[in-house]
Amino acid sequence: MANAPKVTLLVPAFNEPEHILEQSLTSVMAQTFTDFECIVVDESTRPEAAQACQRICARDPRFRYIHPTERLGLPGSLNLAISMARAKLLARFDSDDICLPERLDVQVTFMDAHPDIGVVGAGLQLIDETGRPTAERHYPERSDDIARKLHFTSTLAHPTVMYRTDIVKRFGGYDPTFRFAEDLDLWLRWLNRGVKFANVPEVLVKYRQAQTCRHPTHWRFNLRARVRNFGSSHLLRRVAGIACIGIWSILPSIVQESIFRLMLLRDRP
Repeated sequence: MANAPKVTLLVPAFNEPEHILEQSLTSVMAQTFTDFECIVVDESTRPEAAQACQRICARDPRFRYIHPTERLGLPGSLNLAISMARAKLLARFDSDDICLPERLDVQVTFMDAHPDIGVVGAGLQLIDETGRPTAERHYPERSDDIARKLHFTSTLAHPTVMYRTDIVKRFGGYDPTFRFAEDLDLWLRWLNRGVKFANVPEVLVKYRQAQTCRHPTHWRFNLRARVRNFGSSHLLRRVAGIACIGIWSILPSIVQESIFRLMLLRDRP
């Protein structure tokens, strides 16, 4: 494709406050790697939020602002952005997070050096609503470790990932029927098709986490993703993972919250 950028960023947005959007989108504009386009799919229902998002995007010709005429949800918004992308590498990002300046540079360098890897993620710095750092999370780096632990927990931070466009074309994108855990469904489906994963050790994204406990419906979709992508490889791990998530999903929310808070204390830098 003539004059196609190296990377397309996929950024869904929904009713973000202007100061949050400002921090988030400006962090993309300030990337040390400059050969990118950024597709912002804004489903804001508040006119002032949509106007602010469009106004910020208009500052940079590399940004493309899209406001769908009907509600798509997160997976549908990502699929729309993917269908419009011109690059061979796709980078996922959230409109309330902050990219560190070298985020794209580090991941593009990694993908160029490892053509066998289909998806690469990175570490996260968790921040609260005010932007104050609360913890750091790092993930396994090797593909085998990522695949093995994925049957029990999340081993890729969705807002940090970069993946190859040809994988989406071959194996499909996000399932729009998933309200939650759309990323887990995608990783497990791609894992079954032989896609290799990696994580770089660096923290490349500041992840805004307003609450530590997930929506109760999340775990139903988490289970659904695991059951629908069940396979014979790593059989015992898959069965054990489904059992663990099933037990976790019925724990009282106060217990889940307490465990998550303990994990945050463990992950403090």
